[in-house]
This record gives sequence, C-alpha cells and structure tokens, in this order.
Amino acid sequence: MADKPEDLKGSKNLVVYMTARSLQRGRKHLNYAGAHGYSYTIANEGKKKLAKDVATTSGYYTGNNQRANTVVVVDDILSLTVANTHSVFTAVLRAFEAVLALYLEPESPYKNLCVITPHKELQEVWKLKDDKVQVGYRINRMELTQKDVDVLQELLVTIGKFKETDSRIIFDFSGSAEGGTGNKQAHKCLEIAEVISLFGEPNTTDLHVIPRKVYENPESDFNKIVSASRWYFGSVSAEEFYDKQHGYRKYGFGKVEPDKNYYGKQTPDVTYSALFTKEPIALLDKLYEFTRRKIDNPDGYLVAGDLNHLTSKEVARMVDTHPAIREGNNLVSPVTKGNGKPVLIELISPVLMSYRIRDALAELDVILNSYKAKDESNVFGYLKFYEITDLIYTKETNKKGDVKVKLHSDFNQLKSVFKVPVEHPNAVKPVPLTINVGYDIPERNAFNSVEDPEVKVWVAVDTRNSKGLRYCTLVETTDWIYIHTSAVANLRVLNLAELGQKK
Repeated sequence: MADKPEDLKGSKNLVVYMTARSLQRGRKHLNYAGAHGYSYTIANEGKKKLAKDVATTSGYYTGNNQRANTVVVVDDILSLTVANTHSVFTAVLRAFEAVLALYLEPESPYKNLCVITPHKELQEVWKLKDDKVQVGYRINRMELTQKDVDVLQELLVTIGKFKETDSRIIFDFSGSAEGGTGNKQAHKCLEIAEVISLFGEPNTTDLHVIPRKVYENPESDFNKIVSASRWYFGSVSAEEFYDKQHGYRKYGFGKVEPDKNYYGKQTPDVTYSALFTKEPIALLDKLYEFTRRKIDNPDGYLVAGDLNHLTSKEVARMVDTHPAIREGNNLVSPVTKGNGKPVLIELISPVLMSYRIRDALAELDVILNSYKAKDESNVFGYLKFYEITDLIYTKETNKKGDVKVKLHSDFNQLKSVFKVPVEHPNAVKPVPLTINVGYDIPERNAFNSVEDPEVKVWVAVDTRNSKGLRYCTLVETTDWIYIHTSAVANLRVLNLAELGQKK
C-alpha cells in the first residue's frame, strides 16, 4: 500500500550541490547556475559500505573522515539549471530560491537541507534583515544594483516562509572544494545552464526531482526493433506527422552511409525503414514538438534526427526541459561529448538531398497497405508475402501455458544471411533470395528485443519487373509493424537458368 502524502511529510532530507558562474562569450556576458542533489528517507539506514562516491548524510563520500559520513539510501535526484540572469549573484539567488520552494509545497516530504556550495554570500543573505536590502548595499564585497535588490527581496520572502517551518539548513562551504560525484554532477548542470544561456531563452529556471532509478536508467520508450541511425520527419505539417494509417502512427527511419557526406546518397550501406505503431513514441513526439518550436522551416526541408544521440540517457533525462539548443538550422546537445556538442537534429539542406528519402519512405506506405489487404494466399496485386518467422524465432509453452519467444538457435552472432526461396511468374523454378542481416532485415539484437509471442516475420516480394524482383522485410506484433529495406541492394535479377533460357 502506497504511503499517503501526510505519511511522507517531513520524512526526507535533501543534500544539494550548488554552483554559479559568470562568463564572457563573444559579445555576450553570461550568468548562470547549476545544482545537483539527492534526497534520502531519514528512517532508512544505508546498507552500503562507506566508500568513495557513496551517498551520506553530508554528501557523497570523498574520503574526508572529519564529516558525519552516515551512509544513506538515495530516493530521488535533483537537477537544476538557472540561465541568463542579470548577474552571477542573482543566478545563485534564483537557484537557492528554487530549492527552498520545494519545502513550501503542500505536503512537502522534506525536513532538513544541506547546501554544499562555494558561494558564501548565501550565509550572509540567510541572516539579512529586510531593511538593509537597498541599492548600494554590499554583500561579499559586491554592491547591489536595483535588479539584484528585486531578486533578493523575492528570496527573502521565501526564506521567511522557510524559517516558519521546523526545517533546518546547513551551509557547507568547504565541501565544494573536495571534488567527488556531487560537485562533478553540479558542474554538468552548470555546463548545461551555460549552453542554455548562450542559445536559449532568458531568465529560465528548471528544477526537476525524479526517482533515482529513473535518473540512472531513464526509459525512452523507443522501440528497439528499429535498426537505423537516423529518424526522418517533416516539421511543417503537424497534421501529417500525427496522422494514422490503419490505426497506426508512422515514424520513418534510415541508416546513412558510414562516412556521410550528404543525405540521400544510395549505397548498399543505406537502409530505410518505417515503424507503424499503435502506441505513439513519446520521446520522438516531444522532440518533434521541440523542433517545431525552435527551428523555422518555411521551405519544408526534411528533418533528420541522429538516433545515436537522441536515444541516449542524457536526452531522455532532459526531453521535458532542454534536450537541445539551436545552432543555426541544427539542434545540438547541451551536453559535451568528445570534441564538442553533438548534433541531435538537422534540416536536410538543400531540399533535393531528401527527395529519395521521401520517396523510399512513401513506398513503405504501399507495402503496409498491401500487407493489410493481402488475401488468404498472402498475395495482393504484384506483391506476395512469404512468412519466415520460423527462421528467426522459436516459441515454447511453459508449464503455466505462457508462450515464450526467443531467437532461433541458428540465428547466432555469426549469422549474416538467410536464404529464402520465392516465386516469380517468369521463373521456371524457385528463386533463392539472400536476405542480409542488418541491411534487408533488422539487426539480431533488434529481433532479440521482441517478446510478443504473436510476432511474425515476412519477406515482401514485388514481381512487377519481368526479369527481376524487389523485396523488403516486415515484422509484425500485436502493437506494431516494422518494415525494413535496403536502399539499392534489394533488387534480384533473374539469371537465364531461372528464366528457362539457354546461355
């Protein structure tokens, strides 16, 4: 039985690492703050041994045995960014006020607060009387401006309300110089705040408290059957993006050549695919809406999202706040990786580069329509569907009567191709198709992610050409259909023997 809100009131303490910075970037003078923290239930005794980076009542353990290093169980993780403030002083004030506000919410679960920060001015502010707050007053050798005074007065109101509660606060200034996980995570938030300040909206404060397990392993709800490196979509028409086909939402994907010079290049390494799903992918829908808000696209360019980054934990954690910032016609991650901030989403310019992609994805709509309209012989018009489920999966029924699906034992890590005999109206014998794993069909790990016992796998064969055929593959479960094809290597030309002709 879940605890009622009143049962949780005053049951948790909060430890917060907080830092701010002022920086000159070109003509811009940036002021921003970042904070990382964690909460723990007072009554829960930590079972971990005291070791480096283990959470304690006084912060993550760094080896300082002079502290009260009682190990705790982390419940939630706090992340905070404050961007584009008037001064570094006001950035600190905004961050501190956002944390204190958590204690003033109805049925707040928080009892005491520990703030680990290098900003000693907070202690002076904590003791400050309202009548001293005026322009020209000095705090930590800094003379207050009118904007500083305005923000400070707001904070003092919050401090007054906090002091009316039975919560206590501890300022730890030396802990900010000890390094460790807490200070590192706070500086990551600071880095994000810097990027938001450089490219984002002014005066933004974002504070999020999420369960530790969700923070460490955020669920992105991205379907792992997708074998692709890019997500393709049009950002002009929301109606088209949210439109349904046969009750499914469509998401278009593709894999570009390893050394991409431009989009739309057709090589054997390039693939296209489409996921038709009854349940929308919240991650992609949120990124779609974010893209529409941040990037104007009057010329109707196709948009490409880099799945290598979009499905990362960093994006999943930030998808509801600032998953990206604008840089020209691109959206880049606020989190640094390697030599820079990776591009998450880009407009495919010039527009001619995306025509082949649009055509290929439109052809997958035809495959879906044909699959839904196939007859009892699995034929619709010039398309015939051959089921190859037994080559991919085995299904077993356990003692409880539950059907479990797993990869066929022959489908091991070394398996690179499947041979599938198909028919052609002009062929005098079956035509063997070579289905390449990862090119004509999803990757092995993608198949391994499927748990639905109703899964079926098909090869769709197009016999319009009198001397050849084209093909793609289709995976169907109860909730979705995934169609996958090579960009150019999906043509099988019939040889003379198969056509019944002599050389």
